[in-house]
Amino acid sequence: MKYMYKFFFLLVVFCLALPLLAAGQDTPVSIAVLPFDNMNGNPDQDYLKGIISYILIEDLSSSDQVLVVDRENINDVLKEQNLQLTGIMDDSVAIKTGKLLGASFMLKGSYVFLGQDVFINISLIDVETGSSRTFSQRGYQENTVHALGEKILKFLTGEASSLVNSGGEKSILALEQQEPGEVKLFSYIIDARIYVDDEFIGYTTGDHTKPFSMELTPGKHSIRVHLTKDFGVITLPEITFHDWQEQINLLPGESIVLEDRTRHFNDLLYDIKQLLRKSLRVNLGSGEQKAIETPIEFIDRDGNKIKILLSIQFRETDSPRHGGSAEVTLRYQDKEYSYNYFAPHGKDLEFSQEIGKIRLDIGLDCNSTYKYELDYSVWRTDVWQGMHRE
Repeated sequence: MKYMYKFFFLLVVFCLALPLLAAGQDTPVSIAVLPFDNMNGNPDQDYLKGIISYILIEDLSSSDQVLVVDRENINDVLKEQNLQLTGIMDDSVAIKTGKLLGASFMLKGSYVFLGQDVFINISLIDVETGSSRTFSQRGYQENTVHALGEKILKFLTGEASSLVNSGGEKSILALEQQEPGEVKLFSYIIDARIYVDDEFIGYTTGDHTKPFSMELTPGKHSIRVHLTKDFGVITLPEITFHDWQEQINLLPGESIVLEDRTRHFNDLLYDIKQLLRKSLRVNLGSGEQKAIETPIEFIDRDGNKIKILLSIQFRETDSPRHGGSAEVTLRYQDKEYSYNYFAPHGKDLEFSQEIGKIRLDIGLDCNSTYKYELDYSVWRTDVWQGMHRE
């Protein structure tokens, strides 16, 4: 009898250990997905049942730790038990169905169409314990369902998965049920051609206070403006020339404001090539001395950072009638250059010096009213106006 009790004790321990042994063998978690229920009751939104279920089943099936019960098996069991296949069946019925299917979990869900998007609610029922876990998500894209798939897989397997992706930004809503969005394009350019997804739709107004308005379907769109080959935008640092273009992702019912940055290429090139342009003014006879030190940086067309330090010290001569001088020091990268300039009273001095990929311009004016004016500027020489036509 003593040995009989020991035998039964070992048998009980073995039975209790079976689930643990199975888990150690990485047995997949089985799950049955019931069709989703349309809480709006509008037949025009019933198509979402199939879309949501299909995406979710694909997501769950992507894990080798989850086994999704075949839909035909679910149908067969429900028919045998004379049960209705629905996402809002009673939990007790769902548990009974899960046991007949041999599933560990039953997934049932519902959705509410909110005009611009969909609210999805899911209950994941543990067939063995009867406990349930709720997951919900609101949106209108395939990624909305993928986000739910990530949450459910995390719960079932304990591992994070990456299901949301750029390809999942497509809407799950039928086009006729998506509220259009609006794009307002402001532009200074007169009669430039406007393209949406490379399709011509109209001309810019030329009045920066009055936009060109477009009603578009939700989703990704490309807005482009074209005038002539002399107008557009410049890409830095390589200096390439393009039409102004903007990529947008328009939500249902959303309003987006865009500003067309198209300009004449020569205007843009002038702004890019001018690194510094300033003036110093001193009254003769005042004994004033002025000094400046200006750091300058830019990225050349090869992507290299060019560092410059410009230092200028201005002095009067012993007599204001003799004129004034400027001592200029320019450090270009790691090399230093020094220059001295003198302007006699009543005469102008202009000087230019090219160093590396820049040009230094100095203008020193000592006029008849005993006032000095020192103009100094730094320009890029790897950029020039008209280069877009070459």
